[in-house]
This record gives sequence, C-alpha cells and structure tokens, in this order.
Amino acid sequence: MEIKLKLYKIKEKVKNKLALYRRDFVFLRQLNSGQAPVCISPLLNANSKPTVLNLNIIDSCNSKCTMCNIWKQDEALEITPEQLKDVLSNPLFSELQHVGVTGGEPTIRQDLPQVYEKIIEALPNIKGLSIITNAIVEADVKQRIFEVKQVCDSFGVPFSAMVSIDGLGKAHDNVRGTQGNFKTAISVFNYLRNDLNIPVSFGCTISKINVWDVDDFLFYVKAHNMYGRFRIAESINRLYNLDRGKVIRNFDEDETYNLLLFFEKLKHSFEKNTTYKRTYSSIQNILQGGDRLIGCPYHNNGVVLGSKGQLSYCAPKSKEIGNALIQDAQSIYVNQFEEKHRILKEHCNTCIHDYHAPITQQEIHLQSQEQFYARYLKIGQLHKIVTIARWIKKIPKKNTITRIFIFGWYGTETVGDKAILGGIVNYYKGLFGERVEFVIGSLYPFVTKRTCYELSIKATIISTKTFELLAYAKSSDIVVMGGGPLMDLNELYIPLLGFKVAKAYNNKTVVFGCGIGPLKYQKFENAVKQILKYSDEIKLRDLKSVEIAKSYGVTKTIECFGDPAKVYLQSIKSTLSVKQENTLTCYLRDWTFEYFNGSKNEFAVAKKQFEQGLAHLIKTHADRMQVDRIEFHHMHNFVIGNDDRDFSRYFIETYFMDDHRVTFNKKLSTVKSISESMLKSRLNICMRFHSVLFAHTLDTNFIAVDYTLGGKIYNYLRDNNCLDNLKNIEDLIEHK
Repeated sequence: MEIKLKLYKIKEKVKNKLALYRRDFVFLRQLNSGQAPVCISPLLNANSKPTVLNLNIIDSCNSKCTMCNIWKQDEALEITPEQLKDVLSNPLFSELQHVGVTGGEPTIRQDLPQVYEKIIEALPNIKGLSIITNAIVEADVKQRIFEVKQVCDSFGVPFSAMVSIDGLGKAHDNVRGTQGNFKTAISVFNYLRNDLNIPVSFGCTISKINVWDVDDFLFYVKAHNMYGRFRIAESINRLYNLDRGKVIRNFDEDETYNLLLFFEKLKHSFEKNTTYKRTYSSIQNILQGGDRLIGCPYHNNGVVLGSKGQLSYCAPKSKEIGNALIQDAQSIYVNQFEEKHRILKEHCNTCIHDYHAPITQQEIHLQSQEQFYARYLKIGQLHKIVTIARWIKKIPKKNTITRIFIFGWYGTETVGDKAILGGIVNYYKGLFGERVEFVIGSLYPFVTKRTCYELSIKATIISTKTFELLAYAKSSDIVVMGGGPLMDLNELYIPLLGFKVAKAYNNKTVVFGCGIGPLKYQKFENAVKQILKYSDEIKLRDLKSVEIAKSYGVTKTIECFGDPAKVYLQSIKSTLSVKQENTLTCYLRDWTFEYFNGSKNEFAVAKKQFEQGLAHLIKTHADRMQVDRIEFHHMHNFVIGNDDRDFSRYFIETYFMDDHRVTFNKKLSTVKSISESMLKSRLNICMRFHSVLFAHTLDTNFIAVDYTLGGKIYNYLRDNNCLDNLKNIEDLIEHK
C-alpha cells in the first residue's frame, strides 16, 4: 500500500509538471505569434441585486474641503429613519450584506443611532455596517459613534469606521479648510481604536493640494501603527465637484511621478491586503495614461441611495435614476439600466476612484504573465535560457544603425545611477554619433522613463522582468551591463541571462563601470564569475574590483575605467552656476545589515551608536561653521533601495527635532538639483556612494561617511587620493 501511495504521488507530480510545461509552451507560442488574449468588458446584469449600499445619509457638511462642494449645499429635510426603513424593505435591497454610511458628514445628524437601528430592522441579515467621518466636532463625533456602536452591538452586527485624514498637521487642515481638524481627527481615531475597540482605518484623499505631503503622512501613520487607505481625488457627482478640476487629477509631470513612487511604496512597505494592492496598481496604470485594471462592485453588486431617497448606480459618474421615496426602488433599478451601460462605456475605463472588486480577467492574465516570467528569469535557469530565446522573435532594426541595449539596476536608480546612464549614453554617442539606437532595460520602466526625461535621452524603455530582456539581447549589436555593483542580488539574472543570450547570437557584451561586491553568497559570486566570462569588454569602476576580477581567473583585459557618473558630471559641470550659501548639506541613507559583519543584535546596537555619532558630527560642524541652515537632500527617492527621504524624516525627528536650522527637501532629486545643492553648500556630509563621487567631482568641501566598512567608498577615495575626507563607522561611534 505504501509503495502504491509513493507511485501515485510521483505520478501526480509528473502530471502537474507536464501541465505546467504545456501552459508555458502555449504561452511561448502566443508570444512568438504576437497573439494577445481578448479581455471582455464586465457583463452587466439588470436582474442582479446589490450586496453593497453606499448610503449618503446627509447632503451637508461642516468641512470645507478643497476637492468637494457638498459643504456649499443648503441644509434641507433629509430622509427620516422610518422612511429609510421603508425604502430598504424593498426587494431590491433584500440581498444587501453591507451598508456604508457616508455624507456629507453623517455625525451632524442627531438621529444617527436611529438611522442604524432602522437599517438593521429593515435588513435583519446584514453582515456589516460602517461610517466615514471627518471628525471635526470631536465631542459630537465620539458621542454619535459610541451610540451607533451600542445599537450595532445590541443586534450583534459588526461595525467599523473610517476617519478622513489627508495629511499631517497643517497639510490636512488646509485640504479640509478647517484649522485644528488634524488634531481632532487623530483624537477620534485613537478613541475609536483604543476606547471603543472598533475596527478603524483612515482614508487619505490625494489632490493637487496635498500631493507633496502624503509621504510625510505615511511616515507618521507607520510610526503610530495606524492603518488606512489612500485614494486619488475623483470628480464625483454626489460631491458636486465637477468644477474642481484645478485640484482633481490635474497633476504635473513631477507630481504624477511622485505619486507613482508613492503607490509603489504603499505596495512594498505598507499595504498587506492583495486586493488593495491591486487597486494601487490600477491607480498607477491610470496615472500613466492607461485604463483601469481593477473591477468595480458597482457593475453589479452596488448601489447608491441619497439623503432624499435618490437612487444612483454609482457615486462618481451615475445620474440620479429615480427616487425610492416616490417610486418602487427595484423598478427604478431595472428600468433605467441604459444609464449603467452609458457609465460603463464612457467612464469606467478611466475612473480612478478606489472601489475594490474581485480580480478581473485582465488582472489574471497580467498575473499569469508575471508568474511565467518569474519562473524562467532567474539565475538558476541559465542552462535553459538560450533554448527559450529561440522562441522569441528578434526585434527588427536598420542595418545602418547600431543598437545598444543597456541594462543593470535601472528602474531602481539613484541620482548616481542616472548620471551613470548619462555617462554611458554619451560614451557611445561619441563612438557612433547619431547612427545609434538606445534601448534601456528596466525593472520598473516608469522610473527609467523619468530618468530619460530628466537627462533628455531618447531611448526605448523595456522591462527586464519580461522576455523583452531576451528579445533585445538577441537583437542588439552591443549589450551593456551599465554600472552599479555586481553584488548579492537576485537581479543578477539580468546581466547573466542577457549576456548568455547575446553571446549565442554573436552580439558584443560589455561590463561598463561596474564595481564588484559585496559578495557573501557563493550563488551570487558564481553568477558574477559567469557574467565576466561572457563579457567581451570589462570596464570596472575601481582598482579593488579589478583585483577581485583577476582573482576569479579572468585573463582578458580589464580596464579600470572609473565610474561613468564621474565623466557625465564633468561634462555638465560648466553649465552649473550656483552662488555659495551659508549652509551645511547632508546626503544620508539608512545603514543596512548587508554592510555589517556580525549578528543582527550586534548590528542594532552599532547602528544606534552610529546614528548618534553621525548626528554629533553634523551638529559639531554646523556649530563650528555657524551655518544658517542644515539641509537634507536625497540621492534616492524610491522604496526599492530605500527612499532616503524616509530616513531623513526619521533622523531629523530623532536627533534634530528642535533645531531651527534644519530644512528638508521632500521634492524629487535630479542630477542637476543634487549638483547645485552641493555647489551652494559650504560643507557636504555624504553617505550614499554617489554623493561622495558627486561632491568630489564637483570640487566641493565634503566628508565621506563610509558605511560600506572599507568597501566602495573607501576604494573610491583611495583611487582618487582623498582619504583625508574619510569618516568610518568606528570614528563616528567613538565621536572622533
């Protein structure tokens, strides 16, 4: 019996593996033929009954939000609790599972507890009730919600709350047009969470007014263990805000890019729920000019009931389809269904409102693609990759043009990486003039598109998380690993697989301006050895990396080219004209465990001591120089690789809270903005590797903090004869 069971398990394992290979084969065939799956539009069903009700219980508000006009409405007679019970007793609402009570501001209604009581009486099978509040009149809000909770508890119905908070301190107050609202909102949030033990979250609506403040707020809520959701302000019929186009979805290039970074940060470091992560991905897609990806419960499962009995298919875009106080609600819902078709046709694809729904066919397809690519784009698939590449069509090009395919850690680039890309592009322009075509592989293409925009680089940006990596590796004249460290990263698959395919098609391969290390794991060290083996040209950024490459048995010529960022900075240096100011400027980053030799417990102690020493260093020099300002600027703005702005928020709050000299640049960083900030400063305290390179290349007064413990920062300073600028970790811990 035991042998039969083992044979059965083996058979099932083989069967599942064959099924997976079959799916992969079909996908590859579709990819080769250029076929794309057809994703049908949502099917609307007039006979469906809503399971979710958005109940706008009041049409007035005591806030004066910049993205809403409901507060301008005259107060008028609202639906009574008894009338509401009658309406909800209609068969249309017989399958409701959740009712969300909104407004206006619901807590203005003194009869709010009776409203909830009548909802439950009309819908005895209801599974949940909720409320959204602005928390302006603190005492009233607390009292109303306390009473509502008592009602829900008495019936055994789950109850939750959301508090609208659109920023930190004055940022929120400015959006809401009400001074002191942030303080009352936080007080109400904590009361609901700690005193009433109600599941509570915040809702943050992002408009042009607070687009630069949301990162500050996210840092705050993480520190205070608050959970909530972020949304983009949308034109919503029930909020009467169609004339608020100046603040709603009117973001410029910088604002849009910062939001793309922000929503990626939410997905990686804050939101755990996969549905809400999908919503954030959908928002990102719309911000980039694409369509909505996530579905919407209001296609078939939701309906809106207004404070005077008005029915609508959805809050943002639906016209009022009738009045449930006057007509039969179910008849209205069925007979006006052309309005729902109009909404789907005209608005759904571009609606950015944060409604959440089960996964769509399009999302399933995108997820399947990601999973497929992830199975094959990894270091362990080196032996299969050329076979796979044969299934992929070559990308045609003109014979008179040299195509150069540059990849690396692009898509997560720091300001230094941007300068590296600029240096490599300029190098090849010097060789080939205008008869050159650039393709740049990126882990997050929206990031690299922004880099090319900033540097005025004309290039095709492709994703290195897809088989575009293989397609361009086999279709380009020169394939370049463009700068950055060859270190312990799973993403080493990019140069490893890219070079393997390029060599199979006799294309030239170049390691350009890279460093080697740190390499603690054999798997990654072996990958780096293979990359160097597949390279026709090797141009490394420092002498130590040259030594390491030679120790691997590399016998071909290795050039110590230096960092391409240095060449790029030298090329633009004459265009920078900045007057020096009485400032000390910091370019810091979080010190992370991979740069420490020891246990995690030892690291935690050393890190705290290091930060204290770093703060002491900054204050000592600022006092000695009697500077007017201590400025914090940032070499990296993206969550992948750690957003330096977040470290500065923490560092300032911890060590410089009451220092009036401190200023913090929360805006985006570019090669130009960082260069100019360094040139205007009397002293630059640099921690990121490329901040050291920038400060030295631009001939500024600087201190280099070597968080790499004798790694790339020490190597750069040694190679450039400026070790006098070095401060190592031990010096800072001992306050030397």
